[in-house]
Amino acid sequence: MHSPSPDPSVVIFGSATPVTCAVMDYAYRLADAVNALRPGLVAIRTIEPGRPAAFIGAIAEELRRDRIVHFQLPIEGWGNSLVPGSALMAARLMTRKGRIAITLHEWASLNQLRYLSMVPDILACDGFVFVSPQQRESFLKTPLVGAAKKQAAPVIPIGPNIMPARIDPERVAAERAKLRGKGASQADVVIGYFGVLYASKRPDVLLRTTQALHQRGIKARLLVCGDFLWDKPGDREAFLALARELGVADWLDFRGRIDDEGELMATLSAADVFLLPFTDGISTRRGSFQAVSQLAIPLVSTEPERQDEFALAPALKAKIENPATVLCPVDATPARFAEAVLTAQARKAEAIGVDLARLWDEAALAHLSFYEQLQNV
Repeated sequence: MHSPSPDPSVVIFGSATPVTCAVMDYAYRLADAVNALRPGLVAIRTIEPGRPAAFIGAIAEELRRDRIVHFQLPIEGWGNSLVPGSALMAARLMTRKGRIAITLHEWASLNQLRYLSMVPDILACDGFVFVSPQQRESFLKTPLVGAAKKQAAPVIPIGPNIMPARIDPERVAAERAKLRGKGASQADVVIGYFGVLYASKRPDVLLRTTQALHQRGIKARLLVCGDFLWDKPGDREAFLALARELGVADWLDFRGRIDDEGELMATLSAADVFLLPFTDGISTRRGSFQAVSQLAIPLVSTEPERQDEFALAPALKAKIENPATVLCPVDATPARFAEAVLTAQARKAEAIGVDLARLWDEAALAHLSFYEQLQNV
């Protein structure tokens, strides 16, 4: 168990299990951004999933110190455990001191079991943060929270978990040559994907779109930089089995999670087009979208649910409106995604990469304001 520094005012809790979890990556980035403005204000405390009593006890300990305990939900590192969804309530029953904050990275797209498991923590919370207008709009309809508390919940867009430091052009060229291949296995187009793989990312659509391109005579290679959730060990094998079933296994380059940011960005930079077929539309809450938006590479994704989804993030709005970005309906067929890939690739010269470094500064300032208001509740 990693403990916080002696004098933080805010403690963000999470899982000590190393996982492919963008939410915990975000938590560390957020702590660094806030502490850059107010050194030592935020600490992160992580606890192993096998110690639920210690998890609850640690939360109560920080509350008794009159600190703000900040949860980032869902906590993927705890897998299907029900503990994170009730830990805040259990700790609140142990003390009335301190304040409880929750950032809901998902709400509209939560499955029913996870939603029900989170009800106790929602009831115990003093203040909420959302990373997307889409998620906040859905939350406003819940009967679990009073109107004043719902209306007070700000939308604070996330910054990118992956920042493109200097990208080595020689490394990119080597990756591009490797991905293209030679002879009969030489690809006409390399489709890139980045992010954790689970249902709302539709990994099957990645494969079926690749197959659809091959059916049109286009030799497409699928590059996957990311992995499946640790508590669903069968999902990766099911994905690979589907690739074999569809006849595209030899055109799949599955890299898994790449922890080195320089290697990751160089690998992604070798793609011709990115494909992110979200079931709930592209949005500001998607760290995978933010990461690839920083590269001047065409993008295919799904239409946002809200017209004003990117009103608070003009740089991302510019990426969305770029001619080399093609958005499809969420129920688009693989054939339609395949057509979008070719359309986006044809506009490659017009693709832009956007600078998102300011998003973390803005997120830090907004959180400082949120924490100050929460302490005055």
